[in-house]
Amino acid sequence: MLIIDASLKQSYSFYAGFDGTTGLQASGAYIFRPSGTYPIGSQKQITRVYKNKEHAEVEFTVGLIPIGDGVGKEIATKISTTIKSNQTFYTDSNGRDFIERIRDYRADWDLEVNQPIAGNYYPINLGIYLKDEKSELSVLVDRSVGGSSIVDGELELMLHRRLLYDDGKGVAKAINEAVCVGNDCRGLAISISFYY
Repeated sequence: MLIIDASLKQSYSFYAGFDGTTGLQASGAYIFRPSGTYPIGSQKQITRVYKNKEHAEVEFTVGLIPIGDGVGKEIATKISTTIKSNQTFYTDSNGRDFIERIRDYRADWDLEVNQPIAGNYYPINLGIYLKDEKSELSVLVDRSVGGSSIVDGELELMLHRRLLYDDGKGVAKAINEAVCVGNDCRGLAISISFYY
């Protein structure tokens, strides 16, 4: 019998996408440049815990990201634990292996931290995890996302983005996908599943 004695807390927030007005790069298709983070509630979430299984499935819907306030938004979920991860977490290497990541550190060069959030985000194709001597939290994803551990004991995954400015890196338009019915245009909603 598997006994799990751990707790976690999941929350949602959005990063306001930087607009590029001060001469710095705008947040866009290829650039993640947040200018503040703000908590939000979830629209819909279903958590399934299966008998005799070692994982839980979390399915949620994110979308119709409002932009009427003139602010692009990058929606993330944070999963907080009591794991003492010591600035270390692991991300998959294109689904093949896991690579150790240390926040604000690069083994190959002396990192100058200018973007403490964006500079610690990595592509996640399969999963991300953190651990200590007693516990481990792994999250498997159903699609490619960005992920990090900005705070010890916490995993963060980027879920959805709706931005108002082009980052000038080749797409030549903002990530502002919408569904329009007549003149009423709303951002796309997506359904995502994670496995803990």
